[in-house]
Amino acid sequence: MTTRMPTIKTQVLHEFSDRLAWARLDLARSVVTTDAELETLAAQVSRASVEEPSIGTVGELLARLDGEARHRLEEIDAAQARLAAGVFGMCERCQQTIPLAQLRVTPTARRCPECAA
Repeated sequence: MTTRMPTIKTQVLHEFSDRLAWARLDLARSVVTTDAELETLAAQVSRASVEEPSIGTVGELLARLDGEARHRLEEIDAAQARLAAGVFGMCERCQQTIPLAQLRVTPTARRCPECAA
């Protein structure tokens, strides 16, 4: 039996978990239409409510997304799933590690620069 070595250190995984959670929150903020929604969102912000799309106000706001914003949300969800599966930062095509600098620019990156070209 073989075990997969982590592609990125735990500290960096926490960094990207936070980055993705905040990206989700920024998307929710983009569809706020009233001051009351903004106040409710600010009051409910916690790591759990930002990471779980179906919880309360964040989930309701994210449900309004369409077009490019919906696509960005799907990419964030996919990146969070890769984090949970332990394959975040690994190219989906060649299985090589995606450079950390690239992930910091685009945390939802699925491919290394060579495979993306």
